[in-house]
Amino acid sequence: MTYTPPWRRVCDCRCIVHHRLPRTTYTEPGCACTITCATQPITLLTNQRGRALFLDQGGDLWQVPAMANGTWDWDNASEIDTRADIYDAGLVIEHLLRQAANVLERSTD
Repeated sequence: MTYTPPWRRVCDCRCIVHHRLPRTTYTEPGCACTITCATQPITLLTNQRGRALFLDQGGDLWQVPAMANGTWDWDNASEIDTRADIYDAGLVIEHLLRQAANVLERSTD
């Protein structure tokens, strides 16, 4: 089985913006992709913070706020940078997600 990065996959979650298309931008207006969409990179759900954390195609850590009924506020997704309230924890989480992504990618060979 060959590994295909998420940004090369097509949307399979019936999002009206991306259905059957690739998704390389996470902040497109009207995006309704789910966290389980094939285009979504490795993701950590953080119920304590009411958001999901994920790595973008460059390996940088992003966050997206949760909304009601299992939807996500993609209009307000953003990279976690030095101004973020979880910047220090984000450095550790980013490292761990990168490690997990590498392990998973190697395991498909």
